[in-house]
Amino acid sequence: MRLHVYAVFALIAASVLVSYSIHSPDTGVPFGNFGFKYSDIVHGLFYTRFKAGSHWFEKGKFEALEGGRRLCPIPYVDYHFEYPPIIGLLWFASTCISFMITMPEAYSPGDYGELLGKAASIHYNLQALFLAAALLLLAASTYGILKFWGLNYSRLALLALSPSLIIYLTYNWDVLAASLFTLGFYSYIRGRYRAAGALIGLSVSVKLLTALAGLALLLRLAGEGDKRGVKEYLKYFTLASIIPYALLAILSPHGFRELLSHHSSWYCENCLYLLLTRDIWSAHNRVIAALSVGVAAGMIIVASIARAGDVRRLALASIMAPIVLNYVFSPQMILMVTPIALVTLTPGWLPAYVLADALNAAIIIVFFGDSNPWTLEGVTQKIALLRNIILLAILANLILSLTLGLARNKGS
Repeated sequence: MRLHVYAVFALIAASVLVSYSIHSPDTGVPFGNFGFKYSDIVHGLFYTRFKAGSHWFEKGKFEALEGGRRLCPIPYVDYHFEYPPIIGLLWFASTCISFMITMPEAYSPGDYGELLGKAASIHYNLQALFLAAALLLLAASTYGILKFWGLNYSRLALLALSPSLIIYLTYNWDVLAASLFTLGFYSYIRGRYRAAGALIGLSVSVKLLTALAGLALLLRLAGEGDKRGVKEYLKYFTLASIIPYALLAILSPHGFRELLSHHSSWYCENCLYLLLTRDIWSAHNRVIAALSVGVAAGMIIVASIARAGDVRRLALASIMAPIVLNYVFSPQMILMVTPIALVTLTPGWLPAYVLADALNAAIIIVFFGDSNPWTLEGVTQKIALLRNIILLAILANLILSLTLGLARNKGS
């Protein structure tokens, strides 16, 4: 038994190494396909800010850095940064450390490009190390949940072998949100509500999409009449989820406004609603998405209060609803769903989820070679649509089971 568990964790370590290798700026482009190489950590953010000089509020800071003066530019303050505050703090640490290590106090502007490449490598390595630690914590938490309910721990191997995990682990920071939420959920089912509230609240500070799940678990606890548990959970959840955003809003109001503006004005990325129109900027689709999430959230909240259905199904539905029905469904978001899906889905539904995960991994792989990766005319969105339909079916089944549980509770 122990040997088998160790083998699963060895698989997870192997997945970390593969993900690290393919996204590292120090390695070549796998199979000549930039979809394997691309990451937000390096290409989407680091080089756009520090090489292209895009999205700066304090343009003089970039010009000074490029011109030969070592600096530690601050996200949200000196340049636009679209990720929540916990990620911003990690980003500031890794970029500042990489600049301090690679760049002299003064250097020739002609050397900036070479120095920036070295800084990008150190920055990526620091982020990858942190994300690998987050994954190991995620795997341990998932194993604990499986053990708590007496489920076969071999399901954890599906996490290690997940194509989306390998492609998106060191691509973005969603695994950190997944890790915090999963550990928080593990604390929740063990009755450790302070830790649960704090951890799930921190996951919201990494990714707002876990907020519905945090609320659903709180209302479930209230429905059980555990006043002390509600008080502990609510206090720590509120502090951990609100304080980071509040501090950001106070310290950099402009950066906070730009963060909100960025997400509120994004296009219909890989969303279900492309079936309705080819216009990825359609305001109608944005409204339909908001209504869809609202209706699903309402049903989940009612089920939470009434303690309808299994708490694992509640957690999975409340994680999936704001992702699957969202106006934006970036492929890395699926990492927040996978751990709870592995401990919840029945053998009948699990293969469907595995297929959706594989399709999800393919999205970025085909993206850069697609003549039109944004609408259904291209291959990318056809793959995304298949993924969305499968996940929508799983979500609908979860909400239906919660609704049926609610009806049984009323009838008893």
